Amino acid sequence: MRKGLTAEDVAASLLENLGYSILGRRRQVVVGGVKIAEIDLVARDPDGNIFAVEVKSGKASVTDVRQVYSNSKLINAKPLLICRGFSDSSANSLASEFDVRYLLLPEYYLFTLEDFKEIAKELIHDILTLYFSLKIEKVTEDDVRIIEAISASKGFGEAADRLNISEEELGKRISELGFFRFSEGNSFQYLRLQALIILSRINQEKRFEKIYDKINSLEKKIEDLGKRIHQNG
Repeated sequence: MRKGLTAEDVAASLLENLGYSILGRRRQVVVGGVKIAEIDLVARDPDGNIFAVEVKSGKASVTDVRQVYSNSKLINAKPLLICRGFSDSSANSLASEFDVRYLLLPEYYLFTLEDFKEIAKELIHDILTLYFSLKIEKVTEDDVRIIEAISASKGFGEAADRLNISEEELGKRISELGFFRFSEGNSFQYLRLQALIILSRINQEKRFEKIYDKINSLEKKIEDLGKRIHQNG
């Protein structure tokens, strides 16, 4: 529900930037005491034309085109559809047939707070899973070289150059490592972030190993000292 409201807020702002006036939001159409429709936005363009506006956070279907057309007739207005495009050619053709004006928006225009939260949750989950599930004892020196090259580079090509291998070979090596999480839509910076986290975990383990070694050494010295004291006693 909140996602739709956010999309309508964005759509209203864009219409206002185009010179439209927003006359109402979520206007209910009631006939005989019965609610028969709800119009996302009612707007007036600079020429004085009134529009019934249907806002879709995704692509519009044939059903959406029919809905905005029907809603416009209910309030004697013109139909206007705001969406990310049409789901198929049939929806596009119907919009043309019904004379439904439409405004196509780039993907980021209707990128809502909820969208961001979901992506952030996925990223945090991936990073935490990577950090705590990484089996340090299985990471070889050659693996560390690859990780260090990625963490120190600004792009995939630069990382490959640091290792004196081709980008194709680097991609293969990364896949073979098995602990990087990435998909086609992820940028190199996300890969680099993972590399930095892996290095942090590796360095942390090394520090712990040094601490354990010092503790073991101290315990041995205390044990030896106890034995000498016991012998002298």
